[in-house]
This record gives sequence, C-alpha cells and structure tokens, in this order.
Amino acid sequence: MSLIRDRRSSQADLARPGLSGPHDDAVTDALRGLFGRDTIDLLVWAVQLVVAAAATPVITRVMGAPEFGRVAAANAVMQILFILAGLGLRTAIQRWYAADGPAAAARLLALTVVVSTLVTVVADLTGPVWSQYLGFDDYGGALRLAVFWAGISAVTNASLALLRSQDRLLAFSTVSLIQSVLAEAASLVLVMLVSRTAATYVGGQLLMQITAAVLALALAPPKLLRRTDRTLVTAALRYALPLVPAVLCTFVLATSDRLIVQSLLGETAVARYQIAYNVGAMPILLLGVLSNTWMPRIFALGVPEERAGVLVASRDALNRLVVPVVIGLCLGAPLLLRIWAPPEYGPDTLLLVTTVVVVSAIPYTIGLSHTRTLLAEGRTVAIAVSNAVAAVANVGLNLILVPRYGLVGAAAATLVAYVTLQAMQAVTARAAISLPRSPVWLSAQLLGAAVGGLLAGALPTTPTWLAVRIVLAAGCLAWFGWILFRLSRPRPGADGPCTAALATGPPGGLT
Repeated sequence: MSLIRDRRSSQADLARPGLSGPHDDAVTDALRGLFGRDTIDLLVWAVQLVVAAAATPVITRVMGAPEFGRVAAANAVMQILFILAGLGLRTAIQRWYAADGPAAAARLLALTVVVSTLVTVVADLTGPVWSQYLGFDDYGGALRLAVFWAGISAVTNASLALLRSQDRLLAFSTVSLIQSVLAEAASLVLVMLVSRTAATYVGGQLLMQITAAVLALALAPPKLLRRTDRTLVTAALRYALPLVPAVLCTFVLATSDRLIVQSLLGETAVARYQIAYNVGAMPILLLGVLSNTWMPRIFALGVPEERAGVLVASRDALNRLVVPVVIGLCLGAPLLLRIWAPPEYGPDTLLLVTTVVVVSAIPYTIGLSHTRTLLAEGRTVAIAVSNAVAAVANVGLNLILVPRYGLVGAAAATLVAYVTLQAMQAVTARAAISLPRSPVWLSAQLLGAAVGGLLAGALPTTPTWLAVRIVLAAGCLAWFGWILFRLSRPRPGADGPCTAALATGPPGGLT
C-alpha cells in the first residue's frame, strides 16, 4: 500500500506551517504536539537523568568500584524481569485506549497487575537456581531486592502508560519523579547514612518504587476483568506478547555487554564500562523515552494519510535533532567523564568507549522511526524478529571483541548491533507501509555527525582543548535549541498543538 509515495515536497516541509493539501494541517498540528506538549514528558525524564548524573559521582566515590559493579549487575537482572513482568502490555494499554476507550485500557492494567505478581513470585522462588547461572555467588541482598523492584516497576510503568494516554500531565510527572528522582535521593541517603552496600542502594529504589506504584494505581485505578473480556485479553496479548521478546532482545542488545565484561574482565571493569556507557547512552535513553511518549498521539490518528504523514515528519525531525546532540556530547564527553568518575576509574582512558556509544545513537534513532511505524501498523512480530537478530549479533560480537579489545570492543559491538537492527527494521517497515525515504541532505548530515562525533572524541583533553570543547559543545546546544524551537512553534490560526491529534478519549486534564 502506498499512502504518500508520490508526494514531491521535501519531507522537511512537513515540519513547517503553511502546507497545502487536505491532511497537511493535521500533520503539522500533530508534529507541533510531538515537539511541543509531548516534550514536557521528555523534560520530566530529563530531570531524572540529570539527578542520576548528579548522584553518580557521589555513589561511585562512596561505594567503591566492586559495590557499584554489584549495583550494575543487579540492575541488569531487574531490567530483564521488568520486561517479563510487564508482558508488553504497556503499549497495548495505549493502543486500546485510543481504539476502545479508558475502560478497556483500565482492564488491561488489571491484567498487568496479575501478570507482574505471578512473574515476581516465580522469579523469587526460583532465584537460588537461576542466580548461579548468571554468575552470582548467592541469591540474596541486592539481587533479591531487585526482583521485587522489577515486578513493582512493571505495574508503575503500565499505570504511567494509562496516565499518559489520558494526558494527565501532572499525575504522570508526579509518579515519574517519585520512582526516579526521589528514589535516587533515597538510595543516596541510605548509602551514606546506613550502609555503603549495593543492597542498601537497591533497597532505597524499591521503597520509592512501592510508593510510586501505590500512587499511580490510586490515580489511574484498574478495572476488574470479567468473563466477557476474554476477547479483549486475547487480542491484547496477541499484540503485546511479541513485544516481550522484542524488548527483552533490546535489553540484551543494550546490556549484555556489561554481563560479558563482568564475566571476562571482572567487577571493576564493569564499573568503569558502566560509567562510560552511561555518559554515551544519554541520547539513546532520552530518544527512546520520547518515542514511547509519542505513541498515544500516533495511535490516535485514525486517518491513514495523516498517520503516515506524522510518521514521516517525526522521523525526519528527530534525525535533524540527533545531529547536534551526537557532535556536542562527543565534544563534552571528557568533562562529563571526569565529573562522573573518580581518578581511579581512569576517565580519560574511557573517552573512546563513550564516543563510540554516543555515535550509536544515530542508527538507534533511525531504527526508532521504523519501530513506531511497525507499532502503529500492529506488526509486533516483525519487531521481535529484528530485535532478536540484533541481540544475537551483539552477544556474538562482544564475545569476540571484548577479549581482544576490552571495553572499546564492547562499545563497537553495540554500534554494529544498532546498525544491524535499523537495517532489518527498515525492510520490515517498508513492507508494512510504503513511506518516502529521508532526503539525501539529511542522510548526509547523519553520516557527517557520525564522522564528526568520532573526530571530536579524538581531540586532545588538555586544559586548553577542554575549553575549546566546551565552547563548541555550547554551540551544538544552541543549534539543537534552534531546531527544537522551529519544530514546536504553533501553526498560525491553530487552536493549539494538541488539537488535531490527541483525540484519545475524554480529556483527563491536570490532576
């Protein structure tokens, strides 16, 4: 099916007002919403990232490398169980909210609570068995706390999906900040005042996650499942279940390197790599959050031509934004590494690792556009297959490259895996719906950003060059801000950036 293949206008024009055609105003309004009101949710997540960034230098100095490595390993296990406990129903909640209304979404939230509870109980009972195969000495402490952290987080995440679909910004932001900012603060206080161990840190996260889950369920209560809801449950699971291996493989792609580094190079090495990866992966994290934030608005676009136009326009707009982000972060990486890591981590020796991870944001961003397309078209199986291939490639490359090249080899494996992922998803997305390709000039910018980022990472780190790096990074920040400003300006005569697109049900308002 070809929806807008024959459009001759530049895809960048979709981001500008004043277009002619029956659907251009709706596309433009929706795009303003994506980069307008929806970015407020991104700012909430950015605050979380900033707080985590501010806490990391303190934690690495207070806990020491071995305990910080245990935190990283426990967090990896938590992320895996979080995916299994959520069962992919977060996205299904938002899709059914747009299609069938809030009651159906609330019943799927109830299903998520039941599934999360069962997964958590099973994981806890079998913990002494599976923990041995993952290289842990025993099942207890930070590891066991991480299991409960995962199950409760899955419930919170599903509730946040419902709040996001209801457009209840204040409620969404409050719960998000509790489970992240307050959780980080609680963990830091406990580590400094009670015990400088991984178990204490994870315990603080668990405590605040419970608080966030209780509040989220109170703000967006689930509805009991009925026998008549069998069709709803079956359809939702058919859509959501392929997302479990898909997201799980995404996690394997993003974190298996830490487990391999731990097994081959030790806990101190994984702690160093965690710092380098965290700095480099900041755009990947925020872009993933932003893409998830957009899905309720995209699901709500019932006219195929409008949805296709928004998918194309959002793809090209996000590709434009990632260019200054990659170059600027590669320039500023030495300063961030020195702030985040104490001298014994050897922050300057981690610069190449961080730079390669930053450049990985380019294929990751391109792949996100294909993921949004496949989710909108209901092709979740295709997402699962492509993520599985990329995850297997990442594990294999890590096993080959880490023994030979150390931490740089792990970062290179991540870059190649994301390139593989976006290439596979491009094929499946084009089979689902035919959309115009990005303009040649934009593709050239992305390639230039990859080369420029690697070259920026190779610049010296003497005090004089650090000053030059900071000035150039500030210029990239201004460049990014200008692009975002142009994208978020309201169309003249429009009632607001959300008018045309966020028709996802009864307005929730600010709670």
